[in-house]
Amino acid sequence: MPYQQPMMQQPMPQQPPAPIVRPVASLDEARAVQTDFGGALTIMPDISHGFIYTKQLNFQTGSADFAAYQRVQEQAAPQQDINLSEYVKKSDFDELARRFNALCDQLGGTTNEHGSNAHAGADGK
Repeated sequence: MPYQQPMMQQPMPQQPPAPIVRPVASLDEARAVQTDFGGALTIMPDISHGFIYTKQLNFQTGSADFAAYQRVQEQAAPQQDINLSEYVKKSDFDELARRFNALCDQLGGTTNEHGSNAHAGADGK
C-alpha cells in the first residue's frame, strides 16, 4: 500500500460575527441590553428619540464599549451680506466718465504712452 501524506488543512479566516439589530425605546433600555459575548456588534435604533446606540464586547478590557449616535442637520453655510448700496450703478459710472472726458477735452485732452487721447469708458461698455 502506497504511503499517503496527511493533508494539511489551512485555517479558515474567521469572519466577524454578523451584527445584531434590536430596536429600543430609550437610552436606559439600550444600556440594559445584554452584551453579545461572541463579539457581535449590537445596533439599537431608538427612532422616537433620534438616536442609534451600539454595544460590543471589548476583548482587551473585557467590558462593553457603548456608543450613541444622533443625526444632526447639516448647517447651511452662512451667506455673506451683500450691501448693494456700496456699489455704483452703471448709469452713474457712465455719466461720471462722460463728465470726466468732457473736462479732459476742455483742458486739452490727456495723452497716454501710445500717443492717443485717453478717455474713461471710451469703449462704451
